[in-house]
Amino acid sequence: MWDSIVTLSENKQQVVAKLQSGFVVDAVFDPKGLPEVLETLKVTDYFLMEDEVLRFVNLAKEGKGEAYDGVVIAEVRNASAEVEVSTDEMLASIIVTGAFKGRGLRGNEIVHCLAQAHITKGINKLALKKVLLMSNQLKPGEQFTQAVAQGKQATKGKDAQFIPLVKDVSKQVLKPRSNDSGKLDMRDLGKTITVGENDEVMKRIPATKGQAGFTVQGRIIPPLPGKDSLLKAGKGTHISSEDPNVLVATNSGLPIIKEKSIEVDNALCLNSVGVGTGHVKFKGNVFVSGDIEAGMVVKASGSVTVGGFIESAEVQAQGDITVGKGIIGHTVSDGQPKSCKVFTKGNITANYAQFSELQAGQDIQLSVHSMSNDIRCGHDLLVMDAMKKHGTLSGGEAKVGGSVKCVLLGVEGDTATKVHAFAKYDSYKQKIVALKDTYKQAQEATMEVIRKELEFKKKPKAERTEEEQRSIEDMKVQNSQALDAGQSQLELLEMDFEEHLQNCNIEAFDKVYTRVSVQFGDEVVTTKRTHGGSVFTFNQYEIQCSFKMDDEDVAV
Repeated sequence: MWDSIVTLSENKQQVVAKLQSGFVVDAVFDPKGLPEVLETLKVTDYFLMEDEVLRFVNLAKEGKGEAYDGVVIAEVRNASAEVEVSTDEMLASIIVTGAFKGRGLRGNEIVHCLAQAHITKGINKLALKKVLLMSNQLKPGEQFTQAVAQGKQATKGKDAQFIPLVKDVSKQVLKPRSNDSGKLDMRDLGKTITVGENDEVMKRIPATKGQAGFTVQGRIIPPLPGKDSLLKAGKGTHISSEDPNVLVATNSGLPIIKEKSIEVDNALCLNSVGVGTGHVKFKGNVFVSGDIEAGMVVKASGSVTVGGFIESAEVQAQGDITVGKGIIGHTVSDGQPKSCKVFTKGNITANYAQFSELQAGQDIQLSVHSMSNDIRCGHDLLVMDAMKKHGTLSGGEAKVGGSVKCVLLGVEGDTATKVHAFAKYDSYKQKIVALKDTYKQAQEATMEVIRKELEFKKKPKAERTEEEQRSIEDMKVQNSQALDAGQSQLELLEMDFEEHLQNCNIEAFDKVYTRVSVQFGDEVVTTKRTHGGSVFTFNQYEIQCSFKMDDEDVAV
C-alpha cells in the first residue's frame, strides 16, 4: 500500500506521503511496509521523521484532508552541530551529527553555532578543522564530540621572596684544605663566612598579582595575589636608602640568615676552647676554628660553629650548633649522665656523634653515624650523607618529634637501639580530646540559649523585656562565634595531626638489624631478624613495617 502513497519530491530533497483522490485506507493501515518502499526509492539515508509518519497514518485512517494534501515524512538534512558547555564554563565541546544525504558543516555554520552559545575565549582552530573534517565522514545520524574551547584558570601570584646574598653559615662544610705541598692542613678548615660594612646581604622580590583566567564564555576569573611581606632590618643590618628591597650590613661580622631578614653579629672567634680560654659564655655567636676540649662549657645566645671536635664538653646555644668533625663522649655506667652534652633550640649538624646527649628544638643531622647517643629533637633526625651511602644509627635512644631517616638502623651483635618517632603523638591526641570537649560545651551552651529563647517567646508580650531579649541575642552571637571557632580549631588540628601521622615515619634505606625497638605512641615493635631497607609507619592502631628486601635476599 505504501508504494502507491510515498513519492519523492521533484528536487529529491523530501519524501512525501500522500493519498490519491478517492483512495481510502483500511483500519489496519500502519507503518510496517514503509521501510521496504523507502529502500526501493533509495532514500534510506534520508532523515525519517517518525512522528510525521505516525501522524500521516492517523490522518489517513480518519480520512482527513491533510492526508490527501501530503505530509513530508523524510528529508535530506545537512550535518548539524550543537555546543555543550561544562558546568564550570571551562570547556566547550561541539557535538556533530552526521548528515542525512546532505553535506557536511561549513565554517560559517560552526562560527554561528559558537556565537549562539557565547563561546568567545580559548577557541582551538585545529579542533574546529577536525569538526569540519568529521562532519563529512560521519554516517547518517552518527555523533562525534570534539572539545573546541578551553578556559584558563587564574594563576596565583607568587609570594614575596627573600633572597640571601651571602652564604648560609649553618650549611658551610668545614673540612681540612690542602696546603702548598699538597698535604691536608688539619688547622685550615676553610674561610669563615663574614660580611663587611655596607655589604648587601639580602634582597626582596615583591609579591606578584598573578594572572587572570577566563572561561570559554569570556568571564574573567580574577587571580589570587601572592602574599606580600616587607623586608625587615635585623641586628646589624638596615634597609638600603637607595633601594627599599635591599638589606645592607651596618657592621662587619658573621651573617645569620632569618626568614625575612639577616642579622650580622660581631661573633666571638676562638682558635679552641680549653684550659687557656676557660668556659665561654657569650651573648651572640661563637666561632671556634679548632676543638672544644673535655670538661669545657660553651654557652651562646646565638649560634655555635666548631671547626673540629666537641669532646666530652657541654655546649648550649639558642641558635644552630654546627660541628665540622664530630661530637665525642666517653662510655659511662648505666644510669650515669653522658660526658658530652650538646643542647640547642635550633639545629645540630655534625659528621658523627657517639656516647653523647643531643637535644635540638629543630633537626639533628649527622653525616656518618650516631652511636650510643641519647637524642631528643623537635623535628627530624637524619643520619646519612647526601648520597645516602653512609649513615648508621645504632645503640642508645632517639626520641624524635618528626621522622627518622638513616642508611643503616641498628648494629650487628647484641646492642639494643631504641627509636621513638612522632613523639608529639600523645600531645596531639590530648589536644584533640580537649578541643572536642570544648566544642561539646559550646554546643551545649548553644542549646541552652535556644531553650531560653523558646521560654522567652512563650511569655505574653507584655511580660517580655527588651533587656532580656538583647541578652538572649548577645548570648546567641557569642555562642555561635565560640562554636565556629571551636570547629575551625578542631579541623585545623586534626588536619595537622593527619599530616604528621602520614609524614612522620622511620626509614632505613639499606638495612635494619636485630634488637631495634621502634615506637609510635604507646605501640612498640622490636626486630628479631635482619631486614633490608625498611619503612615503619603508624596508623594510630598498629605499627606497620614495609620491608624492601630481607637479609637472606641481600647479597653479601
